[in-house]
Amino acid sequence: MPKHFNVFRQMVLGYILIVGLAVGLITPIAQAEAPLDSLYNVSQSEEVLVDGLTQAQRAAKIDTFFTKRDNSPLAGYGLAMVQAADYYGIDWRLLPAIGTIESNGGKMMCTVKSGENNPFGYGGCTIRFKDINQAIDVVAKSLGGHNPKTAHHYKDKEIGDIIDTYNPPSIRHDYKKLVTWAMNKIATTEVAVDSSASELAVK
Repeated sequence: MPKHFNVFRQMVLGYILIVGLAVGLITPIAQAEAPLDSLYNVSQSEEVLVDGLTQAQRAAKIDTFFTKRDNSPLAGYGLAMVQAADYYGIDWRLLPAIGTIESNGGKMMCTVKSGENNPFGYGGCTIRFKDINQAIDVVAKSLGGHNPKTAHHYKDKEIGDIIDTYNPPSIRHDYKKLVTWAMNKIATTEVAVDSSASELAVK
């Protein structure tokens, strides 16, 4: 076989290897930065009603609830919480309620040293997240019983048992009562009618 052919073949194989590595590196990055709509397949579920409300209406309740609490930092993350809740099969009020009790809506978030971007006190406030969206996704996945590492704690449990598992009565006896209170407050939050976005209006 001609020597120049072997050189050409090695160049081609090298090119294929480089392209393969590039695709392998770029794909995870693209997935990590994918918008929430893509992450949770919103195009297939956005019209699903829960408690008679669309995702947009539930998100508006959450955001209004946090805004009324002196513009808590979690205001604006309502849609992310609703999408994660629907995707992982948990009550849409649970994450914002836990965030309310654990960190006053993000105002008293876990410190950088112990758990950056962790408004839910997840892992006893020892786990760090790159941002709030990642925190929402990880905690919702765990509470829904879809995290292999924690599924034995949460899978197929009712809401009350999920709350008791997240923060047992032996640690804080009134935790379930407080989270339930916050869930009810979120559910009854009224959203002002906006003529430019009437689909978000909830009364």
